Amino acid sequence: MSLRRLGLLILLASGSLSPAVADEPVLLKYKFAKGDQLVYRKEHEAKELSTVFDMKIDALRTQEAIVSQVVDAIDENGNATLKTKMARRKVKMDGQQGKYEFDSKSSERDTTSEIGSKNTALFERLTGSEYEVKVNPRGQVVEVKGFAELCADLLKENPQGGQYTGAVADNASAKLGEQQGLIVLSDKPVKPGDTWEVPIEGEITGVGKIKGKTVYTYEGNDKVGDRKTVRIGMVTDISFELKIDTNEAKVSGTVSSTSSSGTVQFDPSAGRIVSSKQTTSMAGQLTIEAGGMTFTINTTADETDTATLLDKLPE
Repeated sequence: MSLRRLGLLILLASGSLSPAVADEPVLLKYKFAKGDQLVYRKEHEAKELSTVFDMKIDALRTQEAIVSQVVDAIDENGNATLKTKMARRKVKMDGQQGKYEFDSKSSERDTTSEIGSKNTALFERLTGSEYEVKVNPRGQVVEVKGFAELCADLLKENPQGGQYTGAVADNASAKLGEQQGLIVLSDKPVKPGDTWEVPIEGEITGVGKIKGKTVYTYEGNDKVGDRKTVRIGMVTDISFELKIDTNEAKVSGTVSSTSSSGTVQFDPSAGRIVSSKQTTSMAGQLTIEAGGMTFTINTTADETDTATLLDKLPE
């Protein structure tokens, strides 16, 4: 018997080497302190394919935004009021209506094209404007104030403008949008392998109803750089029942997710998301009434959303 083998046996016999201990359950919470500023780079990409009669139409939309959230107040229940604004935004669209770009740091503005006339003024208003988001320690959005008021006058003249800009007619609808940027943590301590389910349900005024759920899985300890994190998986099953009526057309139908996967890196010590990525594929059939005609569109979309915590606002 070798000396190395003998030494190992002695360690085992003395109890110096013990079996691995399973991770203890941990209660995850967002942690907010008044005056803290959270800065995220958020990116969105959507590749769409629509089939009308025998014609196929491709479209690509990308957006990069720098989002700042400053903790303004914390109430007796631990709910934090976040003064929120998109400090910068870059948007690109390429589809049937042509190409369009918006960069909040550029002095050039497209206000004459079909897309530009409907979107540019809204993007300008939404970039740099501040509103309030109240969030509880689990990451549930409790209330949104001041978002709908930012673009109320513009949407009144151009109700279609919210389709790509995210502008909405009321703060209840805005609440749904804000929730997409936050995972909802379990209300119980979790250990690797544990899952919890969060329902999704609501209505976006002038667009339609949303219904579904997200299933989260606590996957275990991880690291992002030198930062200790926990990794959380997420799968979203969601359906949009659309009912849009504008001066130009009526749109109705259902678009639902066909696949979804995502991963969130959460810092349990600081109580915040460090990074996240989710991909979702959607498909459905829409009925369009326009110009005295009624026809159907089969549509599919592959969407990717990412968020990365930054140390500070970029120059």
